[in-house]
Amino acid sequence: MSGSNGKSSGAFGSLIKFIGLSAIAGILATAVLAPAVAVGGFLASTGISIFENMPTYIVPVNASEASTIYANKDGKPVEVATFFNENRISVPFEDISSNVINAAIATEDPRFYQHGGVDFISLARATAQNLIQPGGPGASTITMQYVRNSLVEAATIAGDQAAADEARYPNPIRKLREIRLAIALEKLTTKKQILAGYMNLAFFGNQINGIESAANYYFGVKAKDLNLEQGAMLVAMLKSPNDYKPDNPDNLGRAKGRRDYVIDNMVGEGYITQAEADAAKAKPIEVHLSKIASGCESNQTTAYFCDYVVWTIRNNVEFGATSVDRELLLRRGGLQIYTTLDLKLQKVADTATKKWAPVKNPERIGSASVSVQPGTGRILAMAQNRIFDQVASKDISHTSVNYSTDKAYGGSSGFQTGSTYKIFTLATWLTAGKKLNDHVDGRVREWNATDFSSRCGDLTGTWKPKNIGKEPEDLTVVQATALSVNTAFASMASQLDLCDIRDTAMRFGVHRADGNELVFYPSSILGVNELSPLTMAAAVAGIANKGVFCSPIAIDSVVVRRNQEVVTVPTTNCAEAVTPDVAAGMTYAMRRVLAGGTGSASSTGDGTPLAGKTGTTDSGVHTWMTGFSTAIGTATWVGNVSGTKSLTGFKLNGKPANTVRHEIWRTIMKTADKLYPGGKFDSPPKAMLDATTVTIPTIAGQVPSDAAEVVKTADLSAKIVTEPIISNQAVGTVAKTIPSGGQVVPRGTQVRIFVSKGGNAVVPSVAGQSVASAKAELLAAGFSAVSEPQPSQFQFFQHSTTVAAGHVVGTLPAAGTSAIAVGAILLVISLGP
Repeated sequence: MSGSNGKSSGAFGSLIKFIGLSAIAGILATAVLAPAVAVGGFLASTGISIFENMPTYIVPVNASEASTIYANKDGKPVEVATFFNENRISVPFEDISSNVINAAIATEDPRFYQHGGVDFISLARATAQNLIQPGGPGASTITMQYVRNSLVEAATIAGDQAAADEARYPNPIRKLREIRLAIALEKLTTKKQILAGYMNLAFFGNQINGIESAANYYFGVKAKDLNLEQGAMLVAMLKSPNDYKPDNPDNLGRAKGRRDYVIDNMVGEGYITQAEADAAKAKPIEVHLSKIASGCESNQTTAYFCDYVVWTIRNNVEFGATSVDRELLLRRGGLQIYTTLDLKLQKVADTATKKWAPVKNPERIGSASVSVQPGTGRILAMAQNRIFDQVASKDISHTSVNYSTDKAYGGSSGFQTGSTYKIFTLATWLTAGKKLNDHVDGRVREWNATDFSSRCGDLTGTWKPKNIGKEPEDLTVVQATALSVNTAFASMASQLDLCDIRDTAMRFGVHRADGNELVFYPSSILGVNELSPLTMAAAVAGIANKGVFCSPIAIDSVVVRRNQEVVTVPTTNCAEAVTPDVAAGMTYAMRRVLAGGTGSASSTGDGTPLAGKTGTTDSGVHTWMTGFSTAIGTATWVGNVSGTKSLTGFKLNGKPANTVRHEIWRTIMKTADKLYPGGKFDSPPKAMLDATTVTIPTIAGQVPSDAAEVVKTADLSAKIVTEPIISNQAVGTVAKTIPSGGQVVPRGTQVRIFVSKGGNAVVPSVAGQSVASAKAELLAAGFSAVSEPQPSQFQFFQHSTTVAAGHVVGTLPAAGTSAIAVGAILLVISLGP
């Protein structure tokens, strides 16, 4: 029963196919056989236009279509990568061996030179044969095959697999479109162009497309030099490339059979003699495999920058309205792409990155460095400690993810920057009119959300930032920057608006690598946003450029090779992020980072003025060194690609892993300083250097908590000392302050508030001590003054057999007695025995 159903179904399917093909044959018969004038009249009368909606990608471009990327070396362009679609090098008809052309025509389309795109005779025969035996031969001419391959390729590039499958396996309606396009193509181009286009687009297995690439790979020759048996072998592969590809020993038997079949066809069509055929068929298939290095992978020194250039073309409308247009322009447009990359600096960056963060380090630590030119945004170097590889690999040292860039330009989601992000709080601080030598509170404390301002959103929760080591409690903004004191920057941020800090960062081009919005809660000031090294390099280049940020660019110019047409490219956009004075102030503080601060290990020692900022995230998961001269900005990241392994517990190339960022950055900048000499930084205005001064209020006798509020209101930092001291103030009130009330100090200075324990105090024994030691102990006990007797006060000088001359024998009042705490103590001095 099932068998009869199958026959019925097959017959019905054949009938439908016959009707479809017959309809096509009927419509096109006149178009194929009639002269051009008659065709025009026929089509006009039927309302069909064979030239309607002719896609531009169907028309073959048979000049060299490879696109080439160039870097700069000593002011001259140097080729670093060549691109061709799916490992394709397109060549003109004249550069394809006649052995290939003749074999293709003899096997695929014997009447190629006679038909106008569709072989009506073959079409009719195929229709009849498919009615009798479904799945029989097709009737596609070389022109039709080329059209189909072009449709498949365009759909594949666009990522539309359904469209690619439809083009690859057309139904009668789509077959009609294919035929219509084939006829149109024959009217627009020459037979030679179609043949070359067909061979340049053909697939030859192993992700190899085009006759030139196939000749290079399988036989190590150019397409124009293929001999008879080699040309026949490649044409034989057109039927089923992966089944006949001769680099697989299991294929050799059927590959030779198919090759010999092609050779026999050449005899039948009169292209070769039987003797030539017999000689060719007698030879075994001999391959000379030669892997073709193409695309970014061909030059590992420049691979990741190259990939960024590719994504720049894919993502920008200057290169085409759609992603398909841009990809086709890159892969088939024959572009000469002149980039911003400095090959000398790139080689140094690549070597340093892979030396200090080895490609195959067992901890899987990643590293990336980017250098950007201030004022132009030109990317001069982009290095990474991985092998660029677009094929999925279990080898962790291989990846196609570009750590230097954003997700849309290489797949990376970025990395937390840690304290590097503090430079944007510094910029906002100075923009708000605050000073470099204002004091800030560096104490560890828990902050409430209400301690911070945020005009762009509500805040909740608490936050208790800590420092890596024990840092000063009272320090200037310059010191806080040099030492990278987290708690001090939390204090600074509490005096600003968190959204202003975020907006300052954005004016410097800062954006999350994953495409999400920058977060602005309190801990964001310590670098929790995931950013790319490129973003940070461009940001500090903006500081170097007197506060004017210029968006980074990778391409200087693009020219179409075949006609020297200049292609519009994305240009840098420059805008003021901060004023020149604020940029100078930021630079002043950031210079101290490299001169005695956390970035001292990055100092080049070559005399070039440098400024920068270090960054280390919680537990040392990520480490950064980002800095600049007047001529170049460089950001170096070393950290976990995935996972949270601390860099403090192991070494990379013999150095503690959390320090190799300095080795990489210093090496890059030493070369950069030679290639792009930096000059003197501008000095900030004196008013920005001078601290805002305030007078310490007099608060003795007040309740300590109230006194602390008075101090804070005066724009000072208050610290209540918990250990009470003796004073004439009432117990529990403020005894005194250090610095004392009425003294003029920088804004933000810490004022220590001492609490009184009031009343008298017992005089401690200082007998036998030196005068200096005795004075110190008595003052520490709370007595307001300690004095030595004058020579005329002989009664306070005594002979002693136990105390050396000049040392203290006793005190007045005597030791152990009660005395007024705020009173004075007189020392009794020994005259010796």
